[in-house]
Amino acid sequence: MFKMLSGVLALGLLAAMPATPASALDLPGPLVSSEWLAAHQDEVLVLDVRNDDTSYKEGGHLIGAVPLDFRKARGTTTERGVEITDMNLPPEAFSALMRSAGVNDDTPLVLTHRGRGPDDAGYAAYVYWQLKYYGHDKVAILDGGTTKWVAENREVWGEDEAAKTGNFNARPARREFLADTAQMEALQTRKDAGILDARFFSFYVGLEKRPNIAKAGHIPGATLFPFDANFAANGTYRPKEELALAYTAVGLSPRQTVAAYCNTAHVSAISWFVMHELLGYRDVMLYDGSMLAWSKHGLPVETQLR
Repeated sequence: MFKMLSGVLALGLLAAMPATPASALDLPGPLVSSEWLAAHQDEVLVLDVRNDDTSYKEGGHLIGAVPLDFRKARGTTTERGVEITDMNLPPEAFSALMRSAGVNDDTPLVLTHRGRGPDDAGYAAYVYWQLKYYGHDKVAILDGGTTKWVAENREVWGEDEAAKTGNFNARPARREFLADTAQMEALQTRKDAGILDARFFSFYVGLEKRPNIAKAGHIPGATLFPFDANFAANGTYRPKEELALAYTAVGLSPRQTVAAYCNTAHVSAISWFVMHELLGYRDVMLYDGSMLAWSKHGLPVETQLR
């Protein structure tokens, strides 16, 4: 059972819109703990990013957290004459999505996710990448997500949270955060570059593939670092020191240009977040098209099964 507010406080929550957070707050970093958020919850806007529109009520959410349907954060684009789904939104559409969630240009944001497993963390990581790509730097991710918050017996809510329309406007895109297919092909020839495959081992070696991926296997030259290896058993990100050693162990370096991919970029956004935001890699790109685009273009793959 969720802890429910009672009396006047509960009635006030039902009637009120989430307050516009004070813009003066400085977030402590790209990750915030549940303890920090509990102390500053009234100073930020929390977006609960999920890949459906039902579990927000059924599983409960942080009081005041506005739901963001991850499916609305992806769109369709055309690359080299080929239609690719599950791609980043253009600036106008992304701005409209953020406004609908109550985001202003100066709003400090904390992104949370359901936290059932590492895959859920990818939804928050991808929206984080989108926000940074479009110039919104006042954003952090709740470490461990909503599941950790609930496990600590912090208050949650089961009703809808309404949001006022915000005034968010996407700033000029940071193109250095995004790799397209041509850039991925170019990286394959560079000795100072690395390509990270964030999928599970079975996908990397070609034992299996998603139905929407045309070819099994991985991009030639890619290094495997599965996305779930970034997390401890309780769903929080591993300490930076451990992550730095692990990425070095598979041959990646902060001195390289690195591009991360998966099937449709949502879990490789975790890899981008870890390398660029936590470990300080300066030149990290997310291949938004990932294996979906690579295989639709008919480009070669490597597999250990032939």
